[in-house]
Amino acid sequence: MNKARRITRIRRGRPFRRYDGYNKKIAIRGTSGKWSDLENDVMDHALADDVISASHLQHRSVRSEAIEDYAVHSIHLSSESIISSKLALESVQPSHLSFNPVQGIPDMPLLQQFGCFPFIFSDEQETIEITIPLQTSYQDEHYVVVASCSDPVFQAGIRKRQHAEVAIGITRPAGTMISEGWLYWISIGRTAT
Repeated sequence: MNKARRITRIRRGRPFRRYDGYNKKIAIRGTSGKWSDLENDVMDHALADDVISASHLQHRSVRSEAIEDYAVHSIHLSSESIISSKLALESVQPSHLSFNPVQGIPDMPLLQQFGCFPFIFSDEQETIEITIPLQTSYQDEHYVVVASCSDPVFQAGIRKRQHAEVAIGITRPAGTMISEGWLYWISIGRTAT
């Protein structure tokens, strides 16, 4: 095995490459241009280009003070490398988002829910009531609910709001032949703590 490529271990157990004799002279380039200065321990020598590689660095040897300000760019970050625990609280503002979030009273966590529900009137009915279970409960019954129907002949109105459900009444005019449709609803309110 070539002496220049012999791998040995140092105290910490990390491998390093040992350069002896002529190979040491190749790795160090004298600024004076005289190789004889190497034997005389002259300190004005520099490392030759491409001598130190990643394998020569000890584990955790490059620390934050060794990195120049503004040296890390987005190209240096791997995909999905920034996670929520690395974001400072209140560092992401609505201006940073690519969508328009639900906004309301400042410092109030809001929850938006929506959905659709089919309904059918029997021949003698003019009013029906549909109870919609909410997937997530609100803090109290003071949340906003808006409802409409797929056909303008029907009218929808909120009858009762509770933490976990909302009751919506649908009416149709007497003598109307249309008996079925869809109820569309949306609700926004304070989340339960």
